[in-house]
Amino acid sequence: MRDYKNVKVPRSYRGKSNWTRTKRVDVGRGAMRTGSRSTGIGGVIVKMAVVIMLVGAGFLGWQVYQVLVHADALVVSGVDIKGVKQLTEADLRDIVTAFKGQNIFRVDLEAAARRARANPWVREVRIHRSLPNRITMVFSERTPTMILDTGSARYLIDDDGVVLERLQKENLTAWPLPVVAIKDYPARTGDQVTSEGLAEAVLLIQEIAERGGWQLANVTVRANSPDALTVLYADHEFRLGSGRYAEKLLRLAEVMADVKQRGLEISYVDVRPERQAAVMVKKDKGQMRGAGIRKKS
Repeated sequence: MRDYKNVKVPRSYRGKSNWTRTKRVDVGRGAMRTGSRSTGIGGVIVKMAVVIMLVGAGFLGWQVYQVLVHADALVVSGVDIKGVKQLTEADLRDIVTAFKGQNIFRVDLEAAARRARANPWVREVRIHRSLPNRITMVFSERTPTMILDTGSARYLIDDDGVVLERLQKENLTAWPLPVVAIKDYPARTGDQVTSEGLAEAVLLIQEIAERGGWQLANVTVRANSPDALTVLYADHEFRLGSGRYAEKLLRLAEVMADVKQRGLEISYVDVRPERQAAVMVKKDKGQMRGAGIRKKS
């Protein structure tokens, strides 16, 4: 066996050492205690400074708040109203009375909006502050489109069926609108009429308005029930029932043209049957002709 103990390895064959050298640093106990104490005191000082700043900011904010809520220059001096046509001065005073003497930043705008919406004429209202001391209210009012006749009273209503106002006898002619008659309906101002007959009457009146040729102020729609929907116009009675209003009005126009041509005096026309019309004649001055027309006397 060969002994390699005394063999010299050439320098070029020698590799770099893989050993990791560790440098030791000794720190005395006294130095450690001193550094820790310095860091702790610095942290306490920073925290105290933050607390003092927060307290100061809060105090300053409170003082600013007190100045704002007690400043005479910020007391509401008036209310600007826009979009009003039907609301009366009394209605507006009831809505804005809570603003009087209030600081503009302490006014409850949502409470004012609720008071406004409680009025049946108000569809929507937007309220905002106008610095330094004014309130602006922009109203969107409901528009009356029909008169509800219950037999005992008449009311203005809109397309949504909201009862806006009870009409007095002296005001009946002030609103040239079509009339929807629902006998004995318990209408109350501010409520919405839930009758199915009214919903159908609204659709029928809209179709009549789109066709033209009718004086809407002279139209009365009896709407006790959808199936019995009837139009009273020019001393005539037109029984339409519910649905298919465009087609029924077209047939009604054809029947009335034929009636006029023949010089007939009629009491009613019933166009509820799908393909024909029934005509009740008061006085026959000629012979009734026409496909799909059945005469009753």
